[in-house]
Amino acid sequence: MLSKDVKNYHVWSYRQWLVRHFSLWDAELPYIETLLTSDVCNNSAWNHRWFVFFGHYVDPSSGKGTDEVANIVDEDLIDREVEYVKGKIQLAPQNQSPWNYLRGLLRKRGALGECKGFAEEFVGDMGAGGEGCRSSHALDFLADCWAEEKEAEKAGLALEMLARRWDPIRKNYWNYRRGLLGLGAVGA
Repeated sequence: MLSKDVKNYHVWSYRQWLVRHFSLWDAELPYIETLLTSDVCNNSAWNHRWFVFFGHYVDPSSGKGTDEVANIVDEDLIDREVEYVKGKIQLAPQNQSPWNYLRGLLRKRGALGECKGFAEEFVGDMGAGGEGCRSSHALDFLADCWAEEKEAEKAGLALEMLARRWDPIRKNYWNYRRGLLGLGAVGA
């Protein structure tokens, strides 16, 4: 069924049940690699990749939920995955899925700012009105990094650029995020 519709939620849900039930964790990675090689924008494949690497820590029959295993961190795995996802971002910097995957990896480790330099490569000179920006998702990522580092003005500038130029359709959302930083809303 996935060969006909690789983004079918119900099929992915069933596939996750199969992987967990029959303990097919290792067998899934080559399949996911194939999917992401053929379509790096396949959000379902990115979600399944996360499930394969981190879902096996959760055993529904044990009664333990994700909160109890959320702090399990395999540093070598995260290092490999960070390098993998950075390569995929290079292929399609305007694809939100790998940016979200990267954010999840770094938050799992508690080091979101670790890839700040990498994200800055896609943004260019923010003082020049963001003319060199190649990824609105990099701007969003940087806003999160700077917010965590308590650099509200820098985070606010990134959010302003998103609201005014790179993602104005979600201006209200970017203004909401600016409000969380104690900054005013961006006007028209």
